[in-house]
Amino acid sequence: MGIGRRKERPGDETIERARFIVAFRATHAPSRSHHAPPIESDPLSAEFYAQLVAKLDSLALAVLFRKGKGLFDKEEKLYYRVMEHKAIRLEFVDRLTLGVVDGPRELVSITRYTPGGWEERLREAYDEALRLSVLQDEVTSIEDRLAKSENPEDVVALFDSAPDRDAMLRMLCLSEKRSSNAYTLYMSHILAERIRDAHHILETAVDLNPNDARLHLTLGNFYWAALSNAKGWGAGKDPGPLRLVTLDALEIPYEKARSLARTHYLEAMRLSSRREIEEEAGAQLSTLRS
Repeated sequence: MGIGRRKERPGDETIERARFIVAFRATHAPSRSHHAPPIESDPLSAEFYAQLVAKLDSLALAVLFRKGKGLFDKEEKLYYRVMEHKAIRLEFVDRLTLGVVDGPRELVSITRYTPGGWEERLREAYDEALRLSVLQDEVTSIEDRLAKSENPEDVVALFDSAPDRDAMLRMLCLSEKRSSNAYTLYMSHILAERIRDAHHILETAVDLNPNDARLHLTLGNFYWAALSNAKGWGAGKDPGPLRLVTLDALEIPYEKARSLARTHYLEAMRLSSRREIEEEAGAQLSTLRS
């Protein structure tokens, strides 16, 4: 009587890596609703998703998932599949005890498994998902600290301490709290008399969010402040911290600042659906003609 060959099974690490990648994808995957708004509500999440998918593509892997219920037991399950060159290398099912992707679960079955070099590439994909997850935690931590900071020096010091300031600025300007992040950062840099840094922060925020009317209005006001400081403020007007925003500090000639202010006010009016933004941008625009 022949001895049947024992069926190979994936190691626990391989299964957990697939689970982690699926949890990350499920968290950051864009909405499939046909009624979703045209502007992404969380561009940072979309960017993380795109980076992970690009990594998987470069590794010639696809880590797929779907939710469903068994034909007989009717329990909600999560179906995982790892594919390489359109061939299934790993396929297994989790029973979702809490009905969520990353909650407690029970391994129900493994239907396909082909060992090979793809498992090392799956580890690379897992490392990328882990890296992005850590970045997300860092952004959340910095946002919390920005919100709790009581003076501009603390904000500037916190931002300066980032290993890669431009990368962190990009993430802060793409997160769901991007408007408050940008305001806290640029105003703190103005108060710390780092005007060119404040300018860079606002330009970055607008470049990353070209459809944000409020940010266009803010950048227009930034140039308008520099113009007002050059020609003098009206009687009784207190510019506050904006008195520090000068053409010399920005190294921008008067006419260029005027042109930039006009451009951003027009964009704010074009993009905005809020009357107060349109009215402020229109009023500021009229001062540029005088």
